[in-house]
Amino acid sequence: MVLTGALLDFALILLVLWFALLCVTCWRLARTTTPNHEHPLRRRLTIAGMAFSTVAVGSLIGLHLSWLSPAISQHFGVATIRILALLLFWPTLAGLILSITGSGRLRFLGLGTCLITGYWWFTLLMTSAISMGPPMVRHPSRFLIPDGYVGWVEIKYGESNAPSLPIASGTLICRIPDSGLLRTSSSLEEGWAKDEYFYSSNEGSVRALRETGWGSGGMIWGGSNSTDDQYFYVGTEEQYHNAVTINESRPFNESKKDRILP
Repeated sequence: MVLTGALLDFALILLVLWFALLCVTCWRLARTTTPNHEHPLRRRLTIAGMAFSTVAVGSLIGLHLSWLSPAISQHFGVATIRILALLLFWPTLAGLILSITGSGRLRFLGLGTCLITGYWWFTLLMTSAISMGPPMVRHPSRFLIPDGYVGWVEIKYGESNAPSLPIASGTLICRIPDSGLLRTSSSLEEGWAKDEYFYSSNEGSVRALRETGWGSGGMIWGGSNSTDDQYFYVGTEEQYHNAVTINESRPFNESKKDRILP
């Protein structure tokens, strides 16, 4: 689950305030003496639990900051996002255990914090598992496909002798040639974004192509990514099933022009 827009701004403000509250609480706990009715060791456990929960909230702030723009998210990279996810999970687990064994009413602040960050971590984990990638954002792509084209489309990224993909209003423009094979020096970005697909005529008019589930009249199927390649099929559901049945080859030769319907 990746937040965007006003909801992301609100979440960031809430997290920063929450983080500040935990920092102040940790500072005050560490500065005050142990009351007579509290065991010194359990009080230290409470302080440690609060400190770990503060680290967990800090990592949540880092993850949310990476969602502010595709440029920030891609700059962070997969390794940084995974480190932030680990800094969310392990401090949450440690803080939960320490807060349970601590003492005083303030331990419930650490306990509640860890329960909430633990739920958020689980949500991110499930979202990443479903999308087969880290919780990152990337530039959306607009695919302009020759009008009437039916068949596999392939985009080869990281080709040093090919031009980079242009960006218009924060969207990558992928103009697919008649062969169905596009080469670009741009890198294949990882993360979540809403892509758009269009049939584009020589006169400049465009017609939207829908990406749907089975039986819903979609025209975009079988999308997949590898390290530097991206594939998807353009056509009706029946045409896609037929292409899979006959094991239609991909990638294709750039000289193939027979995929344009008359």
